[in-house]
Amino acid sequence: MNSLIIGTAGHIDHGKTALIKALNGFEGDQNPNEKVRKITIDLSFSHLQNKNKNIAFIDVPGHENLVKTMISGAYAFDATLLVVASDDGIMPQTKEHLQILSILGVSRIVLCITKCDLTDTVRQKYVENEVRNFVKNFKNLTILKSFFISIKDLSGVSGLREFLFTIEPIKRVDSEILHYYIDRVFSLKGFGTIVTGSLISGILRKNEKIYNCDLDKSFIVKNLQIHDENVEIASSPNRVAINLDAKTSELEKGQIFSKKGFFRGFNECDCVFYGEISHKQNVIFCVGSRQIAATALILSENGNEKFITFKFEKEIFVKFNEHFVVLASSRVIGGGDILNPVTEPLKKSQKIALLCELKDKNFIKVFEILSSSHKHGFGLISSFQRFDMTHENALKIARNLKNAITDESSLCIYDKSAAVGDLKDFINFIVSKNDRAVISAQSLALKISWASPFLCDLTLNELIKDKILQKNGNLFIKFGADFDEITQSLENKIFEILSCGGIAPIAPYNIYDELEIDRTCGDNAMKKLTKAGKIVRITHNVFLTDQNLQKLIKKMRSIIASRGFVNVSVLKDELGISRKFLIAYLEYLDLFDDIKKDGNNRIFK
Repeated sequence: MNSLIIGTAGHIDHGKTALIKALNGFEGDQNPNEKVRKITIDLSFSHLQNKNKNIAFIDVPGHENLVKTMISGAYAFDATLLVVASDDGIMPQTKEHLQILSILGVSRIVLCITKCDLTDTVRQKYVENEVRNFVKNFKNLTILKSFFISIKDLSGVSGLREFLFTIEPIKRVDSEILHYYIDRVFSLKGFGTIVTGSLISGILRKNEKIYNCDLDKSFIVKNLQIHDENVEIASSPNRVAINLDAKTSELEKGQIFSKKGFFRGFNECDCVFYGEISHKQNVIFCVGSRQIAATALILSENGNEKFITFKFEKEIFVKFNEHFVVLASSRVIGGGDILNPVTEPLKKSQKIALLCELKDKNFIKVFEILSSSHKHGFGLISSFQRFDMTHENALKIARNLKNAITDESSLCIYDKSAAVGDLKDFINFIVSKNDRAVISAQSLALKISWASPFLCDLTLNELIKDKILQKNGNLFIKFGADFDEITQSLENKIFEILSCGGIAPIAPYNIYDELEIDRTCGDNAMKKLTKAGKIVRITHNVFLTDQNLQKLIKKMRSIIASRGFVNVSVLKDELGISRKFLIAYLEYLDLFDDIKKDGNNRIFK
């Protein structure tokens, strides 16, 4: 069954809530304060259904002081019921709500001229034309159809109801990644904490864990409801109520649920903004159901269009192409689209060039700019947040880059000349100071945090062509070196290092790093030394030469003989080595038949 989200817009007391009640019988003003004052204060939610479609209604307040509440509902609209009273015509909040709808990209409007029992048809047509002419100020808004409504004559309501079922949902980017803004939090006796919100993308499943980005915490979905009915699965777009294993006090409006790893929080984002704003002006930034204080830093401006970095008082989790509205002194001063939701260490000129391409959605150029400015690679793992695209689509674009290397397994794009050049310099440095170095792609990637094994392997093979290296299996050594001679000398060198280490030996991986050898190659050498009885493995990463071990055992036995026992404290006083070695050596004593453990001590049987 298709789902559609339709919201209301319009001035206070023009009949938005009464219209919803006429459509589906739902009394929106549930708050006692709303009933007394006869105005809508908070968002209210209801629905209408036929055999093919569910319509979720979001009724918003029309009071000028509640514009933030209106914005927090409007971001999820597929279409809007613009309600204008025939006796008043266009009023201040009619205009402001239309401005908000335009900023948020909610283009489809169903015009409802209400209170038609109070006016004649001439006045009603005049108001309709007045609204249509005003809407022409917004290039992206379209009035689908007009309806003339009187609560005393419901024939107009019936026609409106039938028409609403013909509207199709907005075609959104098909994404399986969960994106859900909380717009209400409350508790019900016997159920616990419940949140409601609009599911923008992805799927929710009962009993699964979902991740709250703002809290860095996961919660279990105990139950799901769509239009007051329990469901096992909820897909977007939909209004969804979620029963969570959470404390009501820790959740709040504006927080985001997703899957862990898809959103990162930042204290700033770069946007294209349309409207009037001053450099360093303090404003309220509204995105989704979130409102947060921000400072506007203008990067460049061209008439009414500006590139702005908004700095926030705390981290915010937003994504590319999300619409936002900006308030100053509680009034709308403009809005636009988020272009760069992450912090980029770019020069101002680079950032402006990037934002121009992001605005035009020229992602080939975007990827070229980012790969050249991130010489050691920029990742595509966050492509949903950064570009509103799947990994697959991001890789399709990356494959068309000319001067870049794309590691598809690690989802990373490298600048071809810079990344490979720096890796070659590092490898050349290794083999120039160590003729017996043994390198693999994996060991090199462990040393160079920014380089993936794929990039390392590609670079190592290029150095074979340059006759800097030669290959033996998956290992690389200096060109002209003898691999068998290197491996033999390697065993001798490892034994020498362990011998010099005494009873506080260097860990194997540290030895391998010191000798510039691949870990697998080093492990093979250690196994040969162990099999030959030259060294003994005490624990996972503690190896002693047989000679050093025998001296140690003799020492520990003499301590037991003189004191009657040996333990960590005694052994530390005698040997002066770290606790990790002391514990390993005491546990090694447990292998002897004539020694037993007595509490924390070792004694003779």
